[in-house]
Amino acid sequence: STEALSLLEASGYDYTNIELGKEWFLLGGEESVTRVALSKEVESGATSLPKIFVGGQCIGGCSELASLIDNGELDALMKKAGATKKGEPKKNTGFLSFLNL
Repeated sequence: STEALSLLEASGYDYTNIELGKEWFLLGGEESVTRVALSKEVESGATSLPKIFVGGQCIGGCSELASLIDNGELDALMKKAGATKKGEPKKNTGFLSFLNL
């Protein structure tokens, strides 16, 4: 979602935006390899988008990201994951991923 991307940009952290193709809508259920793979990575099995991963763990979507920011918890989570702000030397790669359509 554009809102989630705006929140990520405003956070100042480096992230990887992974855009999923039309397959997401065209193929449902078990026919979509990507959807099946995502459902295995998310605790609830939910495949709605966007999904945000920090340090390989799904933190949820846009509303969960907004809550972390509003509660002042995002920086601690990012620090624990070894995240870096844009322009800083990278300590860890792949810490923050954003799955979007």
